[in-house]
Formats: sequence, structure tokens, C-alpha cells
Amino acid sequence: MANLTDLQKQVSEYDKKYGWDKDKASHIALHMSEELGEISRRILRFDGYKIEKFDKKELAEELTDLLYLTLKLANKFDIDLKGEWNSMWDRYEKKTSRK
Repeated sequence: MANLTDLQKQVSEYDKKYGWDKDKASHIALHMSEELGEISRRILRFDGYKIEKFDKKELAEELTDLLYLTLKLANKFDIDLKGEWNSMWDRYEKKTSRK
């Protein structure tokens, strides 16, 4: 699997190809909210709250859509997600509890 730097570059090149690199940050965030709603609906199906049939492939697609948008938003603000992930992981490893 590609690392986060490679994925961010892939998203950047794809967005530039279609002119989507000019999307407003607020629109990206709103689209992320929409995708999270779709993920939530799939989880509600899984838990039996919704009567529709749960489909793991649909959940995977929605999670991937959210990842794409996360990478896109990071690109918009020139955020190095690989570096940020490493910093976050260092903080997590130092935690001794979930409090």
C-alpha cells in the first residue's frame, strides 16, 4: 500500500486534472460530513437499527470516499499527513490511560 505522502500526491494530481484543486475548503468539509452520514447509515444497518441490508462493500466505499476527502482537505492546507500521523502516534504511545 502506498504511504500517506503518496496518497496525498495521487489525490493532488487527480484533483488538478479535473480542476477540483480549486474546491473551497468549506465545500470539502461539507462533503466530508455527507460521507460520514453515509457511513453512519451503513453502521445503523449493521447494528440492525435500519431494516436495509448491511453491505460491507458499501461501507468500504464510503470509508474510502471519506479518506479521499481527508487527503484533499489536507492538500488544501498543505498539511503533511504522514508527519502529522507520526506525531499523533507518538502522543498516543505515551498515553497510559484513555482518560
